[in-house]
Formats: sequence, structure tokens, C-alpha cells
Amino acid sequence: MAKMSSRERLLAAIEGRPVDTIPVSPRIWRYAMWKGLSKLELAGKFDFDLFIFGEGSLPTPLGDTYCEMVKPLLPDVEINITTRREGEKTVINRAFRTPAGTLNDIIVQADPGGEYGIDPNHHWLEPIIKTSDDVELLPYLLPDPALVRNKFDSVRRLQDEIDDAGLVAFRPMMGVDHIVVDALGVANALITSIDNPRMFDRIVQIVDEWHMEIMKIVLEAGWKIIFDAWFNFSLSVGWSPEFYRTRVAPLLKKHADLIHSYGAKMFFYDDGKQADSIEQVIASGADIIQTLTPPPSGNLDFRWLADNYGGKACFNGGIDTVKMRFGKPEEIESDVRDLLEILGPTGRFILGTSDSITEDTPEENMWALFRTAKEYGKIMADKLYR
Repeated sequence: MAKMSSRERLLAAIEGRPVDTIPVSPRIWRYAMWKGLSKLELAGKFDFDLFIFGEGSLPTPLGDTYCEMVKPLLPDVEINITTRREGEKTVINRAFRTPAGTLNDIIVQADPGGEYGIDPNHHWLEPIIKTSDDVELLPYLLPDPALVRNKFDSVRRLQDEIDDAGLVAFRPMMGVDHIVVDALGVANALITSIDNPRMFDRIVQIVDEWHMEIMKIVLEAGWKIIFDAWFNFSLSVGWSPEFYRTRVAPLLKKHADLIHSYGAKMFFYDDGKQADSIEQVIASGADIIQTLTPPPSGNLDFRWLADNYGGKACFNGGIDTVKMRFGKPEEIESDVRDLLEILGPTGRFILGTSDSITEDTPEENMWALFRTAKEYGKIMADKLYR
């Protein structure tokens, strides 16, 4: 088979067509930040296929800690922020004065580079939604969906920069579950879904309707791969398989149906335990499924996955980033070969990682991943497609 470009190879794997070598596309943003290099530069160094999302998300106060990006997008909301230092972290008190009332929260942001890593997440001491009365104020914190058009040029520039070195998916927003869980706090979200399902479902409805409007605008503009993240409703968080089947799966199907109605593909993301939810994800119509996290962080058995669901979606992931950082090169090489032998024959597989490769990952482990993936991926492709 003639040599393919990374773009051609990824598209073929997504659609289940023959490839010259099985593509390898890890999540690598943390490692890139640590090295001070772009993902494109790393792809050139290690010779892998770039499959990334363009950050087209409209910012909200749930993801924009200091509201620097979101403030101009919420002209009807007065935002007041005060901060204080506590050791190696900042405590942020925020007040959002909307036309219908005021919302408040308290966030803690650790300094980068310490025990929480190069890019630590913020977390809430006090969530923004505390009572049922707060719920109807939430729409005031969600920018006008039409503003997503302002993101189009930057994502197009990213695809132009990458060109044939890979694919760029469009991420319309941070995720329905992300906003819901962040608005309530993890523990409160789990409790509210049981103790006050009407309140919980109303929050989900508000956020999902906003998300659907954004996706329609993105799809009408012609974007063909939509990145849809759902890791805050992952079973790893504490949600039950029954919750996933009855509450999450219908949302996934609604998103997939909308995406497919425009001839586009749904790129589903969950970096947690997927063994008890992947049937629902596949049934919803997801076209690409990331991250296939193995034990101990996840619980997927790859032989079981191949035997039961091989070819029903394009699987992307499989290599444990904890092992990438702390394991030995020969362990990485063995895992890569096993994955290629098990999931390669499904015909729809992109070898990747369980999350972003992290800072402090040894260079010899990086080469063990990419050299083995290229060498053995070619051997497997020749066996499968000659």
C-alpha cells in the first residue's frame, strides 16, 4: 500500500478502511507544555499522527477562574472577584450579580509546578449552585451561543497549520456534565441527582439546550468532527451504571443524532472506567471513542472489547500514562504490541493513551511507545490489508 499522510491514515482508521500502518495518536498536551513545544513539533520529533481538538469552546465562569475571557461575553452580569493567598494557592471569592439575583462561589487555585503538576485544576470550596432558587440564574452565566462563530478562525488556522500531519476536531463547549458537576460540586451533584432529581435534571436541561444550540451553529458552518467530552459523568466519579443508562445515554444519543444529521462524526471522550458504560456509548452512535483506560486507573479488558464491540466504533487510546511515566521501556513496548495485536484487527483503531502523557515522562519511554507503534503497526497493517 502507498504511504499515507497522517490525515489520510486517521480518516481511514475512523471509517474502517485499510491503512498503511495503524495510526498512533496520543494525548500529549501536558508533555508539550512541560517541554515548551507545540504538539505539531512533537509529532515531527516522534513521528506520530496528530488527532486533536481545536479549542472552540465558549468560556463560562465554571472554566474561566478569573473570568478574564468570559466577562466581555456576559454584558448583563456584574462580576466581582476578590482573592487572597494561602501558602502555594490562591483562594478566589466570586460574585455574579445577574438581573434576577446574585450567585456566589469560592474557588481554590493551586500554583503550577507543585504537587498538583504543571497545570493544576481549580476546585470549589463553595459551589455556585446551592439551592433550587439558584438554578434559574444559571443561564445568565452561559454566553450567547452565536458567539461561538468568533472561534471559527482560530480552529481553522490550527487545521491549516497541521495540514496533512493530522486532524482537528471542533470542541463546541467544555461538556454538559462538566458544567453540571462544577456548578454543584462533585459530592453535591451525586447527592442531588438522587435527593432532588427535579433540580438536577433542570440543571442538565439548561446546559444541554445551550450546548445543542452551539453544536447546531458549529455543524451548520461545516465542521465534520465534533469533540464531545463526558468525563465528569464517568463511572469513575461515582455515578452508577443505572444512572449512565437512564440519564446519560439519552443525552449521548441526542448529540450523536444531531451530529450525524449534518454528516459529521461524534468524537466521544471519557478518561475513566468505561467497561460498564461503553455499550451505551456505542449504542448512542459515537463514531470515535477515547481513551480506553486499562487497569488500575480504568477497567477495560481489551480482548473483551475487541470480541464484543470491535469494528462498531473507532477506538482511540489504550496505553496507560501512569506506566508511561513510571514504567520501564520494555513494559511500554509489550503493551503497545499487545494492543496492536488485539485491537488492530478490529479495523477501526488508533493507538493512543489513557490521558495526556505527563510532565516528567522519561524520553526512553516516549521512544519505546512511538518506535514500537510505528514498527509493529506497519507489520500488523501488512498482515491485515495485503
